[in-house]
Parts: sequence; C-alpha cells; structure tokens
Amino acid sequence: MDPRVARSRASLLQAATELLVDGGPRAVTVDAVSERSGVAKSTMYRHFPSRTDLLISVVRHNLPADQFPTPEGDFEESLRGLLHSIATSIADPEWARILPALLTLRATIPDLADLVEADRQDKDARLKEVLDRGVAEGLVPADIDVRTTAFLLIGPLVFAVLQQDLERLPVLADEVVDRFVAGLRRG
Repeated sequence: MDPRVARSRASLLQAATELLVDGGPRAVTVDAVSERSGVAKSTMYRHFPSRTDLLISVVRHNLPADQFPTPEGDFEESLRGLLHSIATSIADPEWARILPALLTLRATIPDLADLVEADRQDKDARLKEVLDRGVAEGLVPADIDVRTTAFLLIGPLVFAVLQQDLERLPVLADEVVDRFVAGLRRG
C-alpha cells in the first residue's frame, strides 16, 4: 500500500476513534472526522464509502489483538493461560476508553454486530478446546454450555475494563479460574 494512502487511512481511523470516545457515535460525522484528521472528505470517501463503513473499520481497528494460541497443558493450566491471554489483550487503556462506545454501536449497526459475533465465535471455539480438556479429565460435565461459561469467565474481566480497573485484571483472571475450578470440583 502506498505510504500516503496508509497515513491518510490511519489518520481517519484515529480521528474517528477519538470522536467516538469523546462524544459517542453521534459525534462521528464526516465533517468532524475530516476536520480532526486533516484529511479531505473526498479522500475519506475513497477509504470508507459510508459512515457505517468508517464505524465498522474503527471497531475492527480497535478490537484487541487476539493472536494467542490455545494454551497447552492440563485443563486448569490451559484455562488459566486462556484467561490471562484475554486479560492481557483487553488491558490496553485505549480499549478501556473505547469499549463503552463500541457496545453502543453494536446495538445500532447490524454489520458491526456480525463482526463482533465472528470475534465471539472465535473466542468460544478456543474456550471449547480448553473445556474439552476438562471433559477428558472428568472435571467438566460433557454437556457444559460454552456460551454461558464464557459469560461466567470473561464477564468479570470485561466489567473490570468498563470500571477502568486494568491493573487488577491478572489477579482477577486467577481468581475467576480458581473459583470456577473449585465450583466444578464441588459440583
């Protein structure tokens, strides 16, 4: 990609992200993004044919990096590794700033819901791999619901991000795993 094209695209995404964080979805207008980025509207439309395309690109650009493999080891070790990887990926202060606005956008832009759903399915597939280890070890029931389990395990981490309590994420990830595994052993 031509460096000038890459720079203008990056400037537009950064400006749109800042507007989204500062003022919510309604603040992300073509005029405001063009003004804040210093990129002409005509150039913006070459990158993003519509405001919706721009907003979807902003979300895609800001999704936490998710390039970790499913951890190795036994069930508990794998689960702990997975939750630590997720905690690390969502611990970015910029992600914590943008998450509330992204949640609002998800409800209003159907294509965005599809993007978030694809991301969720990928995470659920990794969790299922880990849970299958627990099933093989006899600790996890074979009929465990992956989606419900994801909410139980990842929900506290997301809540900590929404509360901007990022320093607590690694300790919280351990606490969530400890309590979940203890519940499985009692059950």
